[in-house]
Amino acid sequence: MTEFKSVSFVLNGRETTIQVGPGRTLLSVLREDLDLTGTKQACDCEGECGACTVLVDGEAIRSCLMPVERVAGRRVVTIEGLGTREGLHPVQQAFIEQGAVQCGFCTPGMILSAVALLEREPEPSREQIVGAMEGNLCRCTGYSKIIKAIEAAAAAMRGDTPPTTPDDPVIGGSQTRVDARDKVTGAARFAEDIKMPGLLYAALVRSPLPHARVRRVDGGTAMELPGVIRVLTAADVPGHNDLEGYSRNEHLLAAPGDSVRMIGDAVALVVAETPEAAKAAAAAVDVEYEPLPHTYDALEAISPGAAPIYQDGNLLNSETIQHGDLAQAMSDAELVLETHYRTPFMEHSALERETVLSYIDEQGRVTVVGGHQEPHWAQGWTANMLALPPDGVRVITPPMGGAFGGKQDPWPLMAGALAAYHVRRPVRLTYSRRESFDASPKRHPYSMDYRIGAREDGTLTGLSLRILANTGAYDADGYFIPYYALVAGGGPYRWQAVDAIARVVYTNAPKAGQMRGFGTPQSTLALECTLDELATRLGIDPLELRLRNAIDDETSTYLGYPPAETMGYRQCLESIRPHYEAALAAAKSWNTAHAGGLLRRGVGLAGMWYRFGKRGPIASEAHAELHLDGQIALYFSAPDYGQGTTTVMAQLAAEALGLPLDRLHLVNADTARTPDSGIQGASRSTYWVGGAVSSAAGLLRSRILQTAAELLDQPPDVLRLSAEGVLAPQGHLLLLAEVAEEMERIGQSRKVRGVFAPQLDPQQMDSRPEYLPFFVSGAHLAEVEVHLETGQVQVIRIVAAHDVGRAINPQGVRGQVEGAVLMSLGAALLEEYLPGISTGFRDYYLPTMRCAPEIVVIPVEVPSRWGPQGAKGLGEAASLPTAPAILNAIHHATGARIRELPATAERVLAAMPPAIETPAETPWSAG
Repeated sequence: MTEFKSVSFVLNGRETTIQVGPGRTLLSVLREDLDLTGTKQACDCEGECGACTVLVDGEAIRSCLMPVERVAGRRVVTIEGLGTREGLHPVQQAFIEQGAVQCGFCTPGMILSAVALLEREPEPSREQIVGAMEGNLCRCTGYSKIIKAIEAAAAAMRGDTPPTTPDDPVIGGSQTRVDARDKVTGAARFAEDIKMPGLLYAALVRSPLPHARVRRVDGGTAMELPGVIRVLTAADVPGHNDLEGYSRNEHLLAAPGDSVRMIGDAVALVVAETPEAAKAAAAAVDVEYEPLPHTYDALEAISPGAAPIYQDGNLLNSETIQHGDLAQAMSDAELVLETHYRTPFMEHSALERETVLSYIDEQGRVTVVGGHQEPHWAQGWTANMLALPPDGVRVITPPMGGAFGGKQDPWPLMAGALAAYHVRRPVRLTYSRRESFDASPKRHPYSMDYRIGAREDGTLTGLSLRILANTGAYDADGYFIPYYALVAGGGPYRWQAVDAIARVVYTNAPKAGQMRGFGTPQSTLALECTLDELATRLGIDPLELRLRNAIDDETSTYLGYPPAETMGYRQCLESIRPHYEAALAAAKSWNTAHAGGLLRRGVGLAGMWYRFGKRGPIASEAHAELHLDGQIALYFSAPDYGQGTTTVMAQLAAEALGLPLDRLHLVNADTARTPDSGIQGASRSTYWVGGAVSSAAGLLRSRILQTAAELLDQPPDVLRLSAEGVLAPQGHLLLLAEVAEEMERIGQSRKVRGVFAPQLDPQQMDSRPEYLPFFVSGAHLAEVEVHLETGQVQVIRIVAAHDVGRAINPQGVRGQVEGAVLMSLGAALLEEYLPGISTGFRDYYLPTMRCAPEIVVIPVEVPSRWGPQGAKGLGEAASLPTAPAILNAIHHATGARIRELPATAERVLAAMPPAIETPAETPWSAG
């Protein structure tokens, strides 16, 4: 019989007494017993992430590691006790004002760690801030804005008066995120924070083997354990036990006779009264496996005699881009250069683990609440699996703790839905961090071989490219990887002739899927480093080489046809020029002054383009409605996982309506209430859904004014829509509720449908490729410092220029770029997922605040032809140029050319030439 102890302590200023069983942590008591869900869990209670930070007697501690008995008689403060929505703590206020809140999952722990720091050190240095905060991980922000927020809060707490700033315009102003206040106070409820009466818990039975045939699945023993409700297997799937349309050949649950093809492949799903009972029952399910040969290596998987992972072989797909006479182009070249580059698997590491809450709603629908980037798609796959019509399933997207492409996988939502479908009670399924590492999609590893030709003056002639990509055990949209890889592989440059082939193959590694920049950072890295190698061989400045070959609006792209949207690549390169020239001079001066030392500084740059054009139908849809109470609502599907889409949609709608943001009610990503606004991946939200929202808002404004004009007997063009209502020239005010009542009386719909579709001319429509040729572009400059004896690399500064078309929210633009830069810094120097080895944050190294360089963001505004207010895309594109810029800077500093990521200290040291000249001369400037 379990013995309970009484523990008393002061919680958020109130005396609290609880009864707890043995082994309970403070984190579990706060979240499960006291419903203080602002305290988060991101790692497997190993103290590795900082998301669970609370204050105990003023000290920041990891609540996941603290037994609850140890807080007896002490004072505990959680984020809910720090401030209120009406009276924020200065640190909470500063996080909002400085744009330090994105997905918000790490925010409570960050804020409480900062509060503890400022209580003991009112005027901290940057080094003191980093020292106090480096144990708190953030995957979204890049840390720059967090540091600024702490500095601003410190000033406010000391009584320093901040400078006053004028009110920002709706478009082009840094409007506060609409969800920021909930996130800094802990009020935002992520999927794992939502509780329902009668809640059950699910756990998965997963394969411990990378490849095996399932002989038998027996849940009999598990069903006899206390608290177990159901053991579900493939036989319990009422519809299609697959993910067709997203992932070819992937099952939801492996059936006897079927094969598991990766570690973590699911065989059964257990539902029980408690998480502990579900976990124990999953361990008790008896599965008999027949081990099969396996490989994690793509080249081995397509070698003659390789063990087949699928009956039809291990090749998933291939793609070719060919035009021009390559033999002639290479003959025209004075220099032909061959290079080889490799990139590894990468893990998204969104701090929120995959979590799904599923239940049967009052209308009998299977309802799934969980993070997903395409809720209407997930609805379709789930309905197909349950043999239900689409409207028999509802998908609701709550606040998400980051995604980066990883939450386009519908598997967790489908599994959660299956559980609720059978038990008819609410069920929560939450991955452990180890499960997330084993079973969630990864970034595809590439092996890339380039052969490029160029004339003496740097003019590019021919490009031969071969890419081999590893999609792991399942498709997960890896079918499209060859196309994406090739598009990025030629870049925004002119080529006389191209012969490019990419293949994607199955292995027994974890399935690889969408990750920020889907399929493009890998080949961008290889291309931009190859161009730097070419510049060195030719003795040409790398910036001049790129400018000499850069395309513009009218130039035919490397794909064989011109872009359909505006191209600002040249402008990005020119905007970075003064920073580049100053950095080269500073590095040369520093290296001269420190010639006898062990540190060298270097400068590198890289460019990019990124396609955000859609496949298939080019239209996106959104709705706007005038409610009977006079409130205006917008309905759209552009899930916000930290990038700020909801705020941007509010800005666009407010501008179109001529109303303040706080007059709008936003409904985002609920399949029962919002239209399918189309695919949101590939940085398409602002351009496509924003265009639809602007259209809907503009149509509703016209309808409101037309109706008001009839009531007021005035022409519509003399009326003005305001926060109070419709204003007539004589000062008469008609309330919006009165307008809504009139619409209702005359039978006019109060809801309008807005559609955005770029107005391509008929020739463009008839000849357009599968993907619309819309591209965004940018360029990054990296300054690094390398230790000559250890190979350790410190990134000092990144300058990032991006053509955003129009910066709808400049603070949001900077935040997106800063976060992308740091994620890509991790890819360049730290991150490598090793199948069968990497298990969590203890052995997969993410950038901490100590890694964060100075980041200068330059928004380049070359307006789009059709995007709302001239905007384009950004979030994913910003992740492409950082890694190659860093590798090029390492070479500039030391002569070490790194051709495989990550550029660990060991790899840098091994690649260094025997002697390094001091000071380092740029090859293109020598003489």
